[in-house]
Amino acid sequence: MKPKISSAEWEVMNAVWARHPVTAAEVFAALPAGHAWAQKTVNTFLARLVEKGVLKVTKDGNINVYSPLLRREQGVAQESRHFMQRVFQGAAGPLLVHFCEQATLSKEEIQELQDLLRKKKGRK
Repeated sequence: MKPKISSAEWEVMNAVWARHPVTAAEVFAALPAGHAWAQKTVNTFLARLVEKGVLKVTKDGNINVYSPLLRREQGVAQESRHFMQRVFQGAAGPLLVHFCEQATLSKEEIQELQDLLRKKKGRK
């Protein structure tokens, strides 16, 4: 199991996943507008993610270049399991019902959910 990634680290990881390999300055520039972090803060997050084993760092001259060791899909799956366990005591049904009731879904998303549920039920 990979280490837990904090909310702030998720923002940094999203920038890395979208653009890797990437420098710290490129991560900083890619963060959403309105974040209040300094470049030094982003550097700290990157160092933590390297320590946690979810990023690797290589040198290009004297510049650090970051690449993910954890695929986004792996991080999402892990975070989803943690959330489901923490908030819904591991029960997938109530979680799905909650999100379906709360979310605005397109016709395509509704169709995708219906297809998935039919498949889970054993029908085509």
